[in-house]
Amino acid sequence: MMITPADIRDALALPPMNAPARRLPKDVLAQHGAASAADRKLIESTIERLDWWATLSPATVGIAAGTDAERPVPAIQLLAMIARSEPTQRLLTMIHRAIPVPIILAAALPGNAGTRLSLGPLRRAERISDLMVVERLVVAPDLTEADDPANSAFLASLALPSVPRTTLAALYEALIEKTEALTTARITGAPFTPCPDAASAAARREALERHAAAKGAWLTTRAAARREKRLAEQVALGNEARVLKNRLDLIARELGAI
Repeated sequence: MMITPADIRDALALPPMNAPARRLPKDVLAQHGAASAADRKLIESTIERLDWWATLSPATVGIAAGTDAERPVPAIQLLAMIARSEPTQRLLTMIHRAIPVPIILAAALPGNAGTRLSLGPLRRAERISDLMVVERLVVAPDLTEADDPANSAFLASLALPSVPRTTLAALYEALIEKTEALTTARITGAPFTPCPDAASAAARREALERHAAAKGAWLTTRAAARREKRLAEQVALGNEARVLKNRLDLIARELGAI
């Protein structure tokens, strides 16, 4: 059975909330998240519907907002999206940017292909003090089969009672670390294993960033080699792709050791 956004909501084990879910108009999303006509077109063509499901706040989940002036987290919003077509990194970033607090976005992929979970830690814009921007987009590997061991372990780890509850910022950071643990499990083939401390989590994050960069370079070079018609250039690109693949495998082994 495929994992759905409702499975993400259930896995969080939220306390009962009185506010009913409500649909968010796409024109409001475009107004706050789109930077161009192309962005607005992307929102319209990709999103079937976007729903607000819950607000995690001191009043609803009993977790303090915290006092960090640089990264205030007064609340975390849980949103669900039904996608008409593949949701791109650009689209996900726009959704996270459109809302001034961190969100947990669970997107149902087209064709009943599972769910794509994304998180986006925010920071203050450098020139506009009251504007928040997405610091980085954290996207989990697509959640497909519910009986997959890594998927089921990841979902089981999301329950609020088992997540750090000092502040909402700490809770959101913990969810990001669990997402990165799932990404690591997918890369290495090892069981889903959250990091035991902040230092190992930071090391894992840095290695994941290097892995993503190396994978992008490898895929680009491999595609260029396949397109190349000149034999000498094709050989050179093929050799470069092999070097990049070796680097990718090395980083994957490094991730497995963290």
